[in-house]
Amino acid sequence: MNLFGNGVNVLLKKVTSLLLAIALVPMAAFSAAAAPAPVVPKAVQNAVKVEYNKKQIAFPDQAPIINQGRTLVPIRPIAESLGFEVKWNEQTRTVIINKGKDNIRLVVTQKIANKNGQTINLDVPAQIVNKRTVVPVRFIAEALSYKVEWDPKTQTVLIADNVNGNQVGQQEKPKDPAKPATDEKKSDTHVTLFDKASIEGKKVNVFAYYQVTGKVEADSEVVVVIGDDTYEVPVNNDGTFKFQLEGEHDGIRSFTLKAEKDGKQDTVDGEFIAQ
Repeated sequence: MNLFGNGVNVLLKKVTSLLLAIALVPMAAFSAAAAPAPVVPKAVQNAVKVEYNKKQIAFPDQAPIINQGRTLVPIRPIAESLGFEVKWNEQTRTVIINKGKDNIRLVVTQKIANKNGQTINLDVPAQIVNKRTVVPVRFIAEALSYKVEWDPKTQTVLIADNVNGNQVGQQEKPKDPAKPATDEKKSDTHVTLFDKASIEGKKVNVFAYYQVTGKVEADSEVVVVIGDDTYEVPVNNDGTFKFQLEGEHDGIRSFTLKAEKDGKQDTVDGEFIAQ
């Protein structure tokens, strides 16, 4: 009887331990579920805003962004708010901005813009974000000739009319009254140096090279801008030139030719035609 009693006691202890273990499982699960999740602090960043003369500009589909420390803004809403007409050339990936007699051209991925025939260097190239062309804020100041400031507290780009009244196409520096009026005509350095009908760009897939040919006024200095690179172009005595870039270069569709002679400048934008 004692042996039987001992066996029963052992069995009861095992059953009790098993029931206790089963009872503790849902309690542990409930405790884990009920425990509050740890709070992970997150940095809060205000959206970049743009104001023109203290009035906010709306961006319906793509807001301004900050990329690698640079503020990039969609050009169309801003330019149209400033009274410019904006056009897009898909073939050459060129933004064309017009207002009166003023013309500004900007090719995506290039660090230059063309303002009334004069070249403007940008700190970063224009980019396509969400099917919209975004440009550095500096472009607004240098190409469109507006006063641009940055408010870091509210992350707002502040655009205002130039205090000197200078707009696109006008001199960006105050006139020097000590200089005679005849000197003012020299400020217009843009002339026609290229024979634009002769300019031709080819992309020869068979031999994997790009070629730009044409004719410019003799003794001119010529460079060609392809992508982010600028190359010197040799010019013959009669003004003809031929530039060739070998190797695979994906994504190149257009080029910009720039000529200079005796302080005069001329610029031509073109595209490569596959051969």
